[in-house]
Amino acid sequence: MAKISYVDGLYLHYKDSKIHIEDRGYHFGDAVYEVVMFNEGIFFDYNEHIKRLLRSLKSLDIELPISTNSLKIIINNVIKKNRIVFGSVYIQVSRGVAQRNHSYKNLTLKPIIIISTTEKNKDYLNNFVGVSAITLNDNRWARPDIKTTQLLPNILAKTIADKKSAYEAIFIDQYDYITEGSSSNIWIVNYDNQLITRNLDGQILSGITRNSVKKCAMKNNIKVLERKFSKHELLTAKEVFLTSATSFVTPIVKIDNSSINNGLIGELSCSLRELYLKAMKSSN
Repeated sequence: MAKISYVDGLYLHYKDSKIHIEDRGYHFGDAVYEVVMFNEGIFFDYNEHIKRLLRSLKSLDIELPISTNSLKIIINNVIKKNRIVFGSVYIQVSRGVAQRNHSYKNLTLKPIIIISTTEKNKDYLNNFVGVSAITLNDNRWARPDIKTTQLLPNILAKTIADKKSAYEAIFIDQYDYITEGSSSNIWIVNYDNQLITRNLDGQILSGITRNSVKKCAMKNNIKVLERKFSKHELLTAKEVFLTSATSFVTPIVKIDNSSINNGLIGELSCSLRELYLKAMKSSN
């Protein structure tokens, strides 16, 4: 099957999908992105992902060069051209092409949109297993709340985790509080069956799946506390799980050398995943 992408106004085969050598996203990570899951024509949290895309663009003084309606038409076209039923769509917007210079003052550029898709096997939805994680000092820049393509610290952290056969790396700030994972938000369950996740204090990304899981919990009378929590609380929690657009709700059963819930998937983690996926089926 031909793999088709959308690059700066054109639908292209992957081998022909190229950007200019002086694209600022390529040079500086001067770009933002979103990843949205879809299944049989239904997008997971589509509107919220696009709202966050626009917030990220605004934070970088970039304007989306097309309407959001046009963007959705293009996304649907890319999915249709690739004949994908279940998978993810990647959306990236860079500031555009300009001679290499750190400052963008007085630059009048046309932002460049890139859209591609990844097909996933249906078993991906049912692949519910407990995973392991490691902890690392958080050495990212001070604005992780903006979803930019500037991800080198995250890449290094994820690679360290991978080398240790772990699924995720969990960042810890200078005060020994958990921030988030290299590509996820982190949650704990205390022994009162309350959910705890870090508040949106600018030190974490406002996860779209995080917010949806929070809503699912509150609708089902599960108390959610948004506050900082320490590494000690993490390692001694009743349950730990992560949330992200592509991992949904995934339980963490081992962190560093400590077992969580005796290495077993927790009941609340399991329930929240089911509630989230059920909510997504009726989200459009």
